[in-house]
Amino acid sequence: MKNVLLIDDDSTFQFIGKALLKYVGVPPENIQSALSGKHAIDLLTSFYSAGKALPDLILLDLNMPIMDGFGFLDAFNKLEYPDKEKAKIIVLTSSQNSTDMERARKFGVTRYMTKPLQEEALRAELA
Repeated sequence: MKNVLLIDDDSTFQFIGKALLKYVGVPPENIQSALSGKHAIDLLTSFYSAGKALPDLILLDLNMPIMDGFGFLDAFNKLEYPDKEKAKIIVLTSSQNSTDMERARKFGVTRYMTKPLQEEALRAELA
């Protein structure tokens, strides 16, 4: 079963995102969340230190305080963890800005999706 990390500063979106992940079959214990890019990097570092696998799928918002999605992508790319390239990163944001889309692609993002998260798209990414 896939492990998922949901990175978004909006607690309502976190609630809905987790509910949808559970609905499509991701067990609650396989869902982690972070409220900022920094929180997510700290979480991934703790996973690595504890010998846990990195998430298979990362759902990433771009507009967050402390460390935004682009800051997370930059920090994630600098991590020296084995197999980190196996993690699919999907930007999930309200921004439809073509500059943001192009910038995300340069970071190696798997897919760029706009909110709200759709069941069909999520199922496709988890397949």
